[in-house]
Parts: sequence; structure tokens; C-alpha cells
Amino acid sequence: MSDVILKSYFGGLGDSLQFSTLPEEFCKQQGRETYIQDGANFRNKEIYDLVWGMNPYVKGVKGGQWNAGDTPEIKVENHTGNWISNWEYLHGLEPKNIRPKIYYEPKKLSEFENVILVDLSSITINHNNTGYGYDLKEVEKTFSELKEKYRDKRFVAVKFKSEISDDINQYVPECNDSIELESIFHYCDLMNSSFGICCFYSGSMVLASAIQRFNKDLKILCITSPSVYNSDRTQKLGIFYFDYVDYIVTK
Repeated sequence: MSDVILKSYFGGLGDSLQFSTLPEEFCKQQGRETYIQDGANFRNKEIYDLVWGMNPYVKGVKGGQWNAGDTPEIKVENHTGNWISNWEYLHGLEPKNIRPKIYYEPKKLSEFENVILVDLSSITINHNNTGYGYDLKEVEKTFSELKEKYRDKRFVAVKFKSEISDDINQYVPECNDSIELESIFHYCDLMNSSFGICCFYSGSMVLASAIQRFNKDLKILCITSPSVYNSDRTQKLGIFYFDYVDYIVTK
């Protein structure tokens, strides 16, 4: 069979992670090798390094016809009720996974078991004219309620290095402490070591769901805008919801 030439239309972390189980399943189910399309876009190099560079089922970078990922030919419909298994189904595979997958084994760091990481970053935060975003006054209110609910936990704000933070918008609420990420791998280590993470519907949420393969008790508290959330958790604005994420919808 032909090689799989994979890429995501967008270059974000969650955009790549949504396809992260495909190379292994193509290999095991169809005996096909997967390559990342030459010229594929990534918001920063670390996304490629984590999601594809460490994936043993990705054979490298290659030119050729884009035939896997969110290609124009694929009609995206909800067949499985889960975003990850749904992509497997849409690629002619038997659905096997409900979480994205990374092949980096995150470390356990001491003194983080009582910590909730706070990463309220997103490409789109304010509504502007898009209708898709967050009302920061409502986010502040929701975050304050979370701090009250988990008053026995230590809230630690995650801060990005400048070369990464230039690409995103980050809202940093009042926390007990802060920590600067050394790398995306350091972020994986922190998630694997913590009680939970408070985030928007963003790449951090998708990465946290992959980390749950290692830290099964990791609590994902996702502050979500009502503009993208349906009360029955069905698809809205192209978004699917994960059963293992706690969604807190703002007003």
C-alpha cells in the first residue's frame, strides 16, 4: 500500500496531537509507513519534536501527496463520539484510542502532587469580532470559584519563554506561584507530576489528555466559553468534547 503522508492544516499543538495515534494504527492495521509532509506547518519546533520526532512509527519527513490528517477530501462527521477515535474511523482504521498519544515518557517531579497548574493561554482569548473566545471578566470569576473549591491545592501559573509566548495570548490570573517552562518536555513532566491543570480549550488541554496515559489521576479543569459549548456535549463550531475532561462553562 502507499505511504501515509500526514500533516495538520493548522500548526498548533492540539492540531498535531489530534492525529498522534494514526501512525501506529496505520502500521499495525494496514502495514503502512507514515511520513510527515515536507513543509508542514508547526507553531514552534518543539511541537514537531514531541508529537512526531519521538514517534517511532513516523519514518521522517517526505514530499508527496497529502493523504492523512484534515485533508480537504475528508468529510468530518461524528461517528464515534470521541475526537481521537473519530479521526481513526475517518481514515479507514478500526477505532482503538480515545486519547492522543506521545512517546516521550514524562518524569515525576517532586513537590507537585498538590499543585494545579494554570495555563490560560489560547490563540483566541477575547471575542473581538469572531464570536469565538473568552470574556475575561467571566474567566476571572470562574477561576476564583475554582480556587475556592480546591482551596487545599497550590495554584501555579505556567509561563512560556518568549520565543513560544509570542505566538499565543496568555491570561495570567492571581496564583500562589509561577514557573517558567524550560521546554515542552518539561511541561509534560510537570503535568505528569501534578494533581491537575486548569486551562482553556487549547493545545494544553489536548496534551494533558495524552499525559493521562501516564498520570491517570490528572484532573483537567477546562474553562470553556459558552460560544463553543453545547450542554449535551455535542459538536459545536467543529469542537468535540472528551469524557475525561471537566468542562467549566463561563457565563
